[in-house]
Amino acid sequence: MHESINLTLLDHDVFRLFVRPGEIVEVRIMGIDGKRMVLSGYYEDHDAFSKVIHEANRRKHGGAYFTLQVIDPRLIARSYNRIKPSDLTTSDKDVVAYRWLPIDIDPMRPAGISSSDSELQEALALRDPVAAWLTTELGFPDPITAMSGNGGHLLFRLPDWPVNDENKAIIKGILEDVSKRFSTDKVKIDTTVFNPARIWKLYGTTARKGDPVPGNEYREARPHRMSYIDDLGGAA
Repeated sequence: MHESINLTLLDHDVFRLFVRPGEIVEVRIMGIDGKRMVLSGYYEDHDAFSKVIHEANRRKHGGAYFTLQVIDPRLIARSYNRIKPSDLTTSDKDVVAYRWLPIDIDPMRPAGISSSDSELQEALALRDPVAAWLTTELGFPDPITAMSGNGGHLLFRLPDWPVNDENKAIIKGILEDVSKRFSTDKVKIDTTVFNPARIWKLYGTTARKGDPVPGNEYREARPHRMSYIDDLGGAA
């Protein structure tokens, strides 16, 4: 893997790896200011996108995400380069192509809490073996590697596969195979991220599961961490 570079979607060039000119992305923010609501917006403009992310990072929220695959550009009329409370978000039928095979490597822990540093390192240690198997055995290009805030991510570039039952089954099968080979009693590979409309951690935002907890002689710290990309792999 390359030297860590800690990039985020706030970087225009990184944004364009995921959202090409003429395409759009949905931003979805959960539980802003502790309220049980979902904020959703559709963006083509990077400046407007970056502004809403900067604003979200200054406020308490339950997680900020983006649509990873290629979505119907007409959806921008739902919320044009702005974010608002909404229960109308991107569904599988709104996705036009698979561009990425996503691998989410998450440490095992109770729901609703951040990972400790040791749990995070257990997850990150699996990225290289998983990436090596997928590139060597299945012929995928070198992936984007990232840190979600609590675990590890790999994103393998696809040649914009059409969204259909066959391709959905292929991606689902790959995830299940990776999980069987690499999941442990401490770290799991998420096999549920095959659906086209799956939202993904928005790199450049803070993962805020539960409260940040300081460490002491009886427990490990469980901090809130900023998510970022540390290697652009073959996408660079």
